[in-house]
Amino acid sequence: MINSEDNSILVHIKHELGIRDNASISWGVQISEELPFRVDLVIEDDSKKYFIEISSRLTIDKIGRQLVLKNILRNTNSRNRSFEFIVASKLISPETEKIAHSCDIRIIALPYRSNVHENEKSDVRRIEKISSAKSWKIVIALLTENECSIRHIALKTNVSYAWTHATVKSLIAKGIVVEVNNYVKLQDIPKLLNGIAWERPFEKLYYNEVVLPENDALSAARTITRMCEWQDIKCGFTSFTAGGIYTKYGFRHDTAYVYISRDNLDPFLKSFDASDTHGIKIRVYKPDRDVFSDTRIAEGIRLVSPAQALLDLAGLGYSGRDLTLKLVENYARL
Repeated sequence: MINSEDNSILVHIKHELGIRDNASISWGVQISEELPFRVDLVIEDDSKKYFIEISSRLTIDKIGRQLVLKNILRNTNSRNRSFEFIVASKLISPETEKIAHSCDIRIIALPYRSNVHENEKSDVRRIEKISSAKSWKIVIALLTENECSIRHIALKTNVSYAWTHATVKSLIAKGIVVEVNNYVKLQDIPKLLNGIAWERPFEKLYYNEVVLPENDALSAARTITRMCEWQDIKCGFTSFTAGGIYTKYGFRHDTAYVYISRDNLDPFLKSFDASDTHGIKIRVYKPDRDVFSDTRIAEGIRLVSPAQALLDLAGLGYSGRDLTLKLVENYARL
């Protein structure tokens, strides 16, 4: 973004577009009263209207904003007007420019000495992945509330309002959450689950596998729960094991899935006899966050929280989709 008083960038953009001197120029335009979406610069020239984002570096986020804007304006009553969507930037990589062109977004290269000031006006500021620990708390709050305000979610999750606002706006931009009259709610759960599967594939946390010579996965999980308590090892069963117990649906009887604290992974694995090849498979996972502080005991088995189990099941993609949806369905009762 630039200040309206800084005329050099405006002159450059007008020159690149071939704009007349008497064209209408508007800065920081809000697209509609219903949608809190602003554009850095709007230029109207004859029957054409240009929507322009201005930044120091061309990013996929900037391209994404323009795509969202195109979607917002798709069904407006301005059908006789020709719209063009533009990002003006100083730093432009060939790869990102190619992506912009494939999305029919025009790119204008600003002079290197242009004074572009990035500020906090962006509706969707750069945040971590939705699967990050803080953002996932917000997703879970949205899952358990029918409709609520962003402030209510921030208070419920004890996450800062700024972070909550950014996360929710990101979800809105992705079409996962809808906002009506300052209230937000989950709209597309399958799209949310697909995003988690792509962001955080659960099997990337896989560490090793051992075999416990028992005939039943529940019994094996109880044995391991007791063993970890005796040896002061943090553990938490997850994935199909936790999901099956929480929902009473789709339980895996041949395999148990467990997180073991990073410091105890190898000592835990050494507790098993490598010669055992018949029994219940114990798939061991290395945690990428705190999964132990909110574990709970169910049927004598230490389980990760429903929120963590849902995140891990979503990370399985389509192989765990049925159980994931069942956990979503039952989540409010857990």
